[in-house]
Amino acid sequence: MKKLKLISPLPPSVNSYLNYKIATRGRRKFVQAYSSPETEAYKNFFTDYVKDQIREQNWTRPEKGKLVFVKMKFFLDRKRKDPSNFIKVPFDVLTQAGVYCDDDIALPVAERVYIDKLNPRIEMEIFESDAMGIFEDHREYLKFVERNCSKCKKNTESCSIWKRQLDNRIVEEVVDGECLKRRE
Repeated sequence: MKKLKLISPLPPSVNSYLNYKIATRGRRKFVQAYSSPETEAYKNFFTDYVKDQIREQNWTRPEKGKLVFVKMKFFLDRKRKDPSNFIKVPFDVLTQAGVYCDDDIALPVAERVYIDKLNPRIEMEIFESDAMGIFEDHREYLKFVERNCSKCKKNTESCSIWKRQLDNRIVEEVVDGECLKRRE
């Protein structure tokens, strides 16, 4: 099983990664959000580090439909910090750096939380799930394709039902593994 191991400094939390300002367009005023300088510095550093690690560890981006586990150990600088507040920014960087195509396929797994005031960080281990879209594994996916898609006139690549299932969507057109819209 291929894995990507990363160590991140403690990123900005969701409570501080954005700043806000009042902007004006004509006579209209509105609130505009922008990344804090701390967030931008973290993103620049961590993106370069992740890209280097992708090359060093020979990581390849998972194919479409594959889910990815991101197992994390949190080493926080003090108690009373919520580890889930530190996931957003690193997950955005992992997408931007090319670890996976979009963070909607990344499944965070918080394995442990420690207190380490001298070296706060997040240790991550990223690996593919056996699941492909809604299918438990590649074997189940191939079974569905063989029972349905290979007997259908429609090209699999252009089938919206097939695409939605690989996108983790439960579709009404499939009941008990049978595609009701199959054109033979």
